[in-house]
Amino acid sequence: DEARRENTRVRLRIRLADPVLADLPWEFLYNPAVNRFLALSVQTPLVRYMELPEVIQPVAVTPPIRVLVMISSPSDYPALDVEAEWKRLNESLADLISSGTIAIDRLDDATLSVLQRRLRRAQYHIFHFIGHGEFDQTLQEGVLLLERAIRRGHRVGSQYLGMLLHDHDSLRLAILYACEGARSSRQDPFAGSAECLVQQ
Repeated sequence: DEARRENTRVRLRIRLADPVLADLPWEFLYNPAVNRFLALSVQTPLVRYMELPEVIQPVAVTPPIRVLVMISSPSDYPALDVEAEWKRLNESLADLISSGTIAIDRLDDATLSVLQRRLRRAQYHIFHFIGHGEFDQTLQEGVLLLERAIRRGHRVGSQYLGMLLHDHDSLRLAILYACEGARSSRQDPFAGSAECLVQQ
């Protein structure tokens, strides 16, 4: 009510250390008085916030902001319309690309070795993954499906990928366009792919 009176927005930051509470779908918070889901309004964005033991240092960026888009579509998994997602990404950023504010590099060869080589050769600020993801119940870890040399699926644990990306000092944002990318464990709030990358 106070924000509405001041004509401002309210960001709802959910800080959850308890894995059981973190597993709840907080994005479904609902205000019955106005018949509205809070997360669906730009006036009340909902952000999950994870307490981290290290302070993240800001990085000074001279434009362009460099984005590495890794597209993984293994032949032994259901086909994804990755071209449609690539097209939407380019269309939504067209003005920023043409002004030189953002530069996008596409990585079609979605193998770990190619990703490592690309990160050694260039500086990136954003890592955007387009592909399959899942949560491995046995390992209690989020995995992303990259590719092997013959385009077959290669399940890469989020802990391993997180360590790889951690060493790329300029990287500050990871976007996962993958199923179950935010799914985690009830025992460890950092077990999911997204959570593990945030931690790393």
